[in-house]
Amino acid sequence: MTNAYAQLISTRLETLLMQMQGYAVVAQGDDLIGEVVRAGWMRIWDTVHLTPGAATDRPTTFFACGTLGNTLTAIGLPASAGGSRQLYG
Repeated sequence: MTNAYAQLISTRLETLLMQMQGYAVVAQGDDLIGEVVRAGWMRIWDTVHLTPGAATDRPTTFFACGTLGNTLTAIGLPASAGGSRQLYG
């Protein structure tokens, strides 16, 4: 899943930037967008968290590393710049 997402954001950066913009809009208090963003996040969490055989701590690590990678990518740095390369593995 990590590789598929990395491929997506490397070829369609606007997807990541739209995601990040959604978070920023919610932080500014947009409740309508907030409902959509939170529901989407919970669907993603459930998909990863409920994967058969997933260890309890793996989804948290997966999302933590993904968030770091998203932030670094959005500001123009490679994911490895934050030490996340080892965590993605």
